[in-house]
Amino acid sequence: MKQGVPTGIPPLVLDTHRKRNLPMDHRSIYAPLLVLLCLLLSACTTMLTSRPLAPKVDVDSVKAEKIGLTRQNLLFRLSVSNPNSFDLPLQTLNFVAAVDGVELAQGLSAERVTIPANGKAMLEVHVSTSINKLLSQLLLATNQSRKNIAYEVRGFVKLSNWPARIPFNVDGALENPALR
Repeated sequence: MKQGVPTGIPPLVLDTHRKRNLPMDHRSIYAPLLVLLCLLLSACTTMLTSRPLAPKVDVDSVKAEKIGLTRQNLLFRLSVSNPNSFDLPLQTLNFVAAVDGVELAQGLSAERVTIPANGKAMLEVHVSTSINKLLSQLLLATNQSRKNIAYEVRGFVKLSNWPARIPFNVDGALENPALR
């Protein structure tokens, strides 16, 4: 028995030349993790990190498409301006149009449009409304001797890269056609 070495305990042997047979090489774990990390980082670049400013929506024109006995189909042409320094990928836009505070029409567009950074895009929205409601409100507004007829368009836009709906509200006045 050697002095200084306890009995029953084998001496420590360092084997630097023999490769251990592990079930999976550690390097093979890093490659998929690195790919997953790259995918996650690229996905994060498409998500906005701060709430976008609401787009400005203007009514460019309203045209009658089809007039029936009880319903009228209208085409709203909307100009949507983006005040942000990044593109807004519009997923849906819905709105309510009112004349003199009376709701006349509701519209929904699922047309996917990208509004360029600090730019604008045109959007056409088909709307159906009651002919009785529309005519009675327009007759009431035009029979009065007011110079302008007030309108309001309010609604929401949903972006494909932002989780919440963004509200918008447009007020304006149309020249009374009865006073021309």
